[in-house]
Amino acid sequence: MEKVFKNNNDGTLSVTCTYQKEEYAPIASKVQINLCKNVTVKGFRKGKAPIETAIRYIKPEDVYNGMINKLIDKDFASLLDGYDASTVANIHPSLKVDYDDKKKEYKLAYTFYLLPTSEVKKSTDLKVKATKKKVTDEEINSKIDALLVDNAELVPSEDKASENGDHVIIDFTGYVDGKEFDGGSANDYELVLGSNSFVPGFESQLIGMKEDEKRTIEVTFPENYVASLAGKKAKFSVKCKAVKKVVKPELNDDFASSLDSYKVKTVEELKAKIKEDLGKQHEQEARDEKLNKVLQAIAKDTKAIYSQHYLDVMSKQIQNNQVNQIKQYGLDLDSYLKLIGLSKEQFETNCKNQAVQEANSFAILQGVAKANKLEVSQEELENYFGGKEKFDQLMDTAKKQQGKNPNFSIEAYLDNVKQSLLDQKVKNFLIDNN
Repeated sequence: MEKVFKNNNDGTLSVTCTYQKEEYAPIASKVQINLCKNVTVKGFRKGKAPIETAIRYIKPEDVYNGMINKLIDKDFASLLDGYDASTVANIHPSLKVDYDDKKKEYKLAYTFYLLPTSEVKKSTDLKVKATKKKVTDEEINSKIDALLVDNAELVPSEDKASENGDHVIIDFTGYVDGKEFDGGSANDYELVLGSNSFVPGFESQLIGMKEDEKRTIEVTFPENYVASLAGKKAKFSVKCKAVKKVVKPELNDDFASSLDSYKVKTVEELKAKIKEDLGKQHEQEARDEKLNKVLQAIAKDTKAIYSQHYLDVMSKQIQNNQVNQIKQYGLDLDSYLKLIGLSKEQFETNCKNQAVQEANSFAILQGVAKANKLEVSQEELENYFGGKEKFDQLMDTAKKQQGKNPNFSIEAYLDNVKQSLLDQKVKNFLIDNN
């Protein structure tokens, strides 16, 4: 079998396998013999008729299909031997079969789909800047206040009217055009006033309510709300069953030392640690901003190469991932789209746009890696798993698992890890060299 690779420079790779008659004829003959074993000829038991007789009952297309399938099974696993398989996407290839009657040879032309790539002209000294914000006292105080709220107690208040920030326990029933509507009623619902988790105008009309008080409030649903309610007026019959006040702890050294995640003893140490954490956060934000600007600058002079089929498969994968996430909330896709006011066409377009964005980003990162000869070394891979000793232990365990389960591939897993490490290496390179 002669094998020829051809990168079509359109995001696809052609792998053409040519089989001469002396290669495929014996396979066709074996297929024919096996088919004869299932032929029933009058006067003979099943599979016992002479070959020359049984052959007359076999369809030529069955022999052809059987032969082609045998050729595929024989060589498919080694099709990419001799080519850098790490550049090939995990997408099943297409196949076209041709027969040359003159040469008496079959050609099996596979089309593989390549991962996005690009030829990057310039990726350093792009003069891109990003400003790191300074940590302000306001930010520190805001974080401390959030910690106080997180550790606050809810104290029932029977005689005080509700205020913003209070928790109210309510029963409510909603009406549109005098009729109850689906999803508009609940009992013992705990709502934080000022959280803006309900339709605009709902929470503000609950301010001032006391325990056992009843009110009728009116709201208008936004135009971008669920289609069946968008723009409509509604009335809610509400009963306040309880008002709970948020009582924050006192900010002192005892409170500071009680915060396990900060491991400090005093308020001053807590403020210093918060300032340090916010500083790291602002530094990461500045790095992210710089990286985005660098990628945008590179993209202006770079053409990403990938096939439409690759995009279609990735877009479908993104859709499936999102549908699976939606199912975790007990919804199907149609219900979810109705809830957020999005059509199926808009949902699919969003997924396609995300696929394009991810493909372009991947292509640029790969192009930068190639242009600057950035690779992930074996040592870097081992360090990711905690060093050579732990890596070797992992490989031993993986090989045993692979022996038990042929579908388990440690190589595929390591390729994903290496790709993730390479992406981060390229990003750090772009930030540090621009």
